[in-house]
Amino acid sequence: MKVLLVVDGSSYLEMATGTLKALRLPSRTEVTVMTVVPEHTFLGGITLDMLKGGVLAKKEAQLQKAMDLLQAPVQALSVSRLKVKSLVQWGNPTEIILNVARESDASLVVMGAKGLTDPPQFLLGNVAQKVMKYANASVLLVREKAATVTEASLSRGKTTAINRVLLATDGSKYADAVILFLLDLPLPRHTEVIVITALQSHLEAWIKTPTLDFRTNQELLANLQAAEEHEARKITTKAEKQFQTKVYKTASIVMRGGAAECILVAAKEYKPDIIALGSRGLSGIKSLLLGSVAERVARYANCSVLIGRHPGKMRG
Repeated sequence: MKVLLVVDGSSYLEMATGTLKALRLPSRTEVTVMTVVPEHTFLGGITLDMLKGGVLAKKEAQLQKAMDLLQAPVQALSVSRLKVKSLVQWGNPTEIILNVARESDASLVVMGAKGLTDPPQFLLGNVAQKVMKYANASVLLVREKAATVTEASLSRGKTTAINRVLLATDGSKYADAVILFLLDLPLPRHTEVIVITALQSHLEAWIKTPTLDFRTNQELLANLQAAEEHEARKITTKAEKQFQTKVYKTASIVMRGGAAECILVAAKEYKPDIIALGSRGLSGIKSLLLGSVAERVARYANCSVLIGRHPGKMRG
């Protein structure tokens, strides 16, 4: 497995590093700790540094500052038998992150949900939002709920605790890929995995068959709900058994309503450290890079969110 850890000097640096360390990645995992020095390029490849003069001296100072920034996370991760290297890049942060993730064939990109320059009121930063949408790898967006360590605690070898994962599944190949990914990490043994699925057949029926009067077809509606309830139990039971085989504690929830809303409501109640879900679901349009459910959960969740994509790559 190859992991790209993106840091930018914000408070999420320690959070992202601690969360990644808490995942207990296999010893063969290659981790690239990267920071990007923002540099806008205008027409003709012109940058502001070119016009200011003293470019070489300034870049050397920026490089030193960037290397200093990477030192703590590199040291923290190096003690866990991972293959860790650092990387400093200049340019547009979103473009650089996406290019490095693609060129390095990363299976997972880990970064803070907000960056150093994002306004405090933003729940999801601009760069994180674009990486989440366009990356060809799975993306773990870290929030404060799952990462409360300090730089001092990192230096002492303490890591963030991952005690509970809320796994959203609809039985799609994308959800199955997230399950396999979590099983391969592996998660800490004490982690509780709560499996959730949402029943939406009633809502879908109202939208797609507006001429059908369900008020006068109570038997049809009851049969529809019963059938979907049965399928939901099959899906959650299958997922639970996969984690129980690895001796994880599990539980399952079946809720009725919109998928994103159900996931967010469950997250508030059960307070997971990470919500894990596929980039798209059963009803996802193939041409879309990110489904509406994944995007809404990533934007509004109050904890870290793992968005899995590319079933073939996730086991890397």
